[in-house]
Amino acid sequence: MIIDAHAHIGSTPYVTQTVEDLLRELDAAAVDRAVVCPMGAELAVRNRDGNDRMAAAMRAHPDRLTGFATVNPWWEAEALTELERAVTQLGLPGLKLHPVLQGFQIDDDLVLPVVERAIELGVVIYVHTGTPVLALPLQLLELASRYPEGKFIAGHMGGADFYVDVPLSFPRADNVWLETSLSPHAAYVEEALTTVGAERMLFGSDSPTSRIASELFKIGLLELAPEVEAQVLGGNAHALLESVGAWR
Repeated sequence: MIIDAHAHIGSTPYVTQTVEDLLRELDAAAVDRAVVCPMGAELAVRNRDGNDRMAAAMRAHPDRLTGFATVNPWWEAEALTELERAVTQLGLPGLKLHPVLQGFQIDDDLVLPVVERAIELGVVIYVHTGTPVLALPLQLLELASRYPEGKFIAGHMGGADFYVDVPLSFPRADNVWLETSLSPHAAYVEEALTTVGAERMLFGSDSPTSRIASELFKIGLLELAPEVEAQVLGGNAHALLESVGAWR
């Protein structure tokens, strides 16, 4: 099974991706399932609309799509209420945070109530990393170390600018999984596999920002042993989502 651990549906001023668009791309790349998150205004401020969109997509295609919620920590009590609704009523098993679009630093005190509620609700917490100064991987490392009971995903593994921090620092954070989309080259993914461990790597595309086929090609360049490739492309994501009850 191949699972794309990070994709989007919705609209921004620059791009739109419908459920049908994504399903066609999944089919063309022979990918079985995708985790979908809000994008654009629904990620930044219209969180309820985005969460409803993710839930509707998941209900319509339960065998192909798994929705992650989002809330903006600046909404404070409203964010906590919306997160609880998204998890307990809509059934979304994860939380997507984007420090840059939502306007906070990863390890700022502002985000702590949302992280704590997400942990109480038992969901995976995906955090965009790789953009200075708000979204550095070492900031996520600090947050994950503060909450060892949490389950965090480092989106983009530090991206194009801060990928060097991950192999050196993240071996000690066994509650952080590394998602491969937009990482700058295959050799970096290989280094993280060696230092952090194959069991903590998740294939992702960030579609429509990148293409699923091109992100799969990057992993293919590594010529991994079949059992390791199966972990990275889907086994780890399946186990992580199963651990939070995503397959109920």
